[in-house]
Amino acid sequence: MIRGVASYGRSAGAPDPERDLLVRHATLLDRAARRLAARTGGAVEPGDLWAAGAMGLLEAARRFDPARDVKFETFAEHRVRGAMLDELRRMDHLPRRLRSDAERVETARVRLAQEIGREPSPDEVSEALGVPVEQVCDLLQLLQPVVPLEHALASPAEAPEDLIGRSRSRRALADAIAELPERLRILLALYYEEELTYREIAKVLGVSEPRVCQLHADAVRRLRAVLADAAP
Repeated sequence: MIRGVASYGRSAGAPDPERDLLVRHATLLDRAARRLAARTGGAVEPGDLWAAGAMGLLEAARRFDPARDVKFETFAEHRVRGAMLDELRRMDHLPRRLRSDAERVETARVRLAQEIGREPSPDEVSEALGVPVEQVCDLLQLLQPVVPLEHALASPAEAPEDLIGRSRSRRALADAIAELPERLRILLALYYEEELTYREIAKVLGVSEPRVCQLHADAVRRLRAVLADAAP
């Protein structure tokens, strides 16, 4: 465990629901902190994010509605990562030049998405900016931590917990994944279930990191198209 939970809500043997919640979900907090910290290139330690994630977990417990068809762990994971991301922004963990480059890529991505009506591929962003696709992939991954696949597919206007709460959407997503080529199915499993980085996935698949970035974008684009066609 990155950071002990005993210091949170410590009391002399009295029941402490918040401390118990943190203990039960310490693995979730540790995993999220490690993954996000790894994307800062060593600028931030996992322990620096743990407290923010803990607050996100407590907030998730207060806001969670058990009447909805959403598992608490799924709902909480989204809140925990969001709280950690907010902390990273507050800490301004990226060097100024790198932050400027990342914002430039993100601005180009958003502009292209508006122009073509879909999420642009890394190659399209690379061409628009006139920079190597490898650089685009590195910056996009740095800014976009791993989230559940359902979150990645949700539109900006749709809350991820609303999307994943519909059983029909879950079935449609499973069917859409089953139709993907085997390599894309493996990539999605490694990225969203095993939470491997692009570099780790590249070693497994025997391809370059930029190629993993391109394959990931292709898989997400295909799934979005299939789900859009299946929507009532």
